[in-house]
Amino acid sequence: MNGLPTTLLHPIALIGALWVILLWAAAKLLGRPAGRRLQLTLGAIAGALLFVPVESVSLGRWVESFYPNPSLLSITFVLALLWRHFSQRDLLRPADLRALLNVAAIAGSLLYLNPLWGRAVDFYYFGWRSGPAIWTITALALFLLAVGNRAGIVLTAALGAFALNALESNNAWDYVVDPAIWLAALGALILRVLTALGKRWAERTRRPSTVAAPASASTVESVPGPATADL
Repeated sequence: MNGLPTTLLHPIALIGALWVILLWAAAKLLGRPAGRRLQLTLGAIAGALLFVPVESVSLGRWVESFYPNPSLLSITFVLALLWRHFSQRDLLRPADLRALLNVAAIAGSLLYLNPLWGRAVDFYYFGWRSGPAIWTITALALFLLAVGNRAGIVLTAALGAFALNALESNNAWDYVVDPAIWLAALGALILRVLTALGKRWAERTRRPSTVAAPASASTVESVPGPATADL
């Protein structure tokens, strides 16, 4: 293991995640977004939390011991949330975020649920061989870049991090997806599907009433009114 995860990528992911949580909690308590001074103060607190002792080691080392490889998708997602809190602007557009979450949901399901398929192809194995995984990630990155989706930049950054051996893992897939972003992406995907089904169901239930309304109106119009007296 080189020194980069301990000095750069892992603290960025962990501080960013803690910072986002603190900013969210402050906004809920205040009823409005935190001011710039409070934001910076909460960022300093998030950094200091890494040094809180947990079982004779710091919190940062303790988290790294069981979560050593935050993927580039996770880091980008956290940084996008931080940027939104600071500037009230989106670093990634909704289409970019959807693409990232879809990649994480599909890739994570193929990799982490693979043992449930019995004798199915072990997709995670191809990450060790690098060739198939690299070509797959490259093709997906080029496609996203071609359609103007910024998720392609994130996948390109993941390829660069893999080339620099920036994480503890030598598996290319670990630079793209990790269990945390997979669970978050899978939950978001399920929520979108349920929301879409709910809207479709609501539209179907409204159709009979909207169809019946014109019929009743025509019935009312067909009823003759009182005859006017002849003058």
